[in-house]
Amino acid sequence: MRTGVTRCEISAVPLMWAKCKRTMRGAPLRAFTLVELLVVIAIIGGLVALLLPAVQSAREASRRTACQNHLRQIGLALQGYADGRDALPIGCEGCGSFPAGKLTSWNTRLLPHLERHSLADAYDDTLPAKDVANRAVAIVVEEFLCPSEPEPQQIEPTGSWRGCAYTDYGGVFGVEGVGAGSGSGIDEENFGVLVYDTPIQLADITDGLAHTLAVAEVLERRTADTVWTNGHNVFAQESTAPINAASVLGGDLGSPHPGGALGVFCDGHVQWLASETPQAQLNAWLTRAGGEVTP
Repeated sequence: MRTGVTRCEISAVPLMWAKCKRTMRGAPLRAFTLVELLVVIAIIGGLVALLLPAVQSAREASRRTACQNHLRQIGLALQGYADGRDALPIGCEGCGSFPAGKLTSWNTRLLPHLERHSLADAYDDTLPAKDVANRAVAIVVEEFLCPSEPEPQQIEPTGSWRGCAYTDYGGVFGVEGVGAGSGSGIDEENFGVLVYDTPIQLADITDGLAHTLAVAEVLERRTADTVWTNGHNVFAQESTAPINAASVLGGDLGSPHPGGALGVFCDGHVQWLASETPQAQLNAWLTRAGGEVTP
C-alpha cells in the first residue's frame, strides 16, 4: 500500500506545468473581430425581429380565446336567466326616466348564473347602482372583461362611479340613425334585445335567436358608461358604422382584436365578427325583428 508521494513524482509536477505553459504560449488565441461581432449581432437582431411578431400573434390568439370564453359564459348565463322566464333581462332598469333612475344593468341579473352568488346577494335592488353600497359590489368580474384590453380594470377613485369595475361587453340596444327615427332615435324594427325598462320575450325575437346578437364587444371602453353595474353599458350601432370604426353618434361595436370583434348571439353561440362584414348583415344581426333574411 502506498503511503505517500515519491520525490520523483513531486519533481515531475513543475516540469509538467512548464510544458503546459509552453504549449499555451505556442497556441494562438482566437477572438472575434469587430466585423464578425457586428455580423452576429445583426443576425440575432434579425431573428428577434422575425420572432417577435409571431410571439405577439400567439399571445393575442390566446387572449382572443379567453375573450371568447368570457362571452360564452355570458351567453350561457343569458340562457340560464331566460329559462323559466322566456325573456332576456332588461338592458337598463330606470334608464328611461329623467332624471335617470336606478340604472340597474343587465349584468347584475346574470350574476347568479355566472356563479357570482355573493355579489348577487350583496347587490341592493332598492338602491341606485351608483349608491355607495352598490359601488362596493362593483368589483372586477373576469367574465365581463376582455384580456386584450390593458389596465386599468377599475375606474379612478373620483366621480359618482368611483372605484367601480368595467365591462368590455355591451348589451345590444339596436341600430340608430336610420328610418323615421334618424339621428339618435330608433324605430321599432331597429331595436335590439337589451333595451331600457322592458324585458324582451324570446318570442319577440322574430329574426331568430341564432341570427340576433345579444352582447358584443364595444369600441369605447373603460369609461363611466362601461361600469358593469351601470345600465348605460348598452349600445346602439350607427347604421352606417362598420365594426371597429368610430361613428358620430358613438357607442359602437369594436375591440382591440385585429380585424374584428366578438359577439354572443341569443342562442348562446359566440361568433367572430369581421371588420369587413357587410353593413346590411351587421345591422340585421343587431335587430330582433327587422325581418331581414340572414345566413
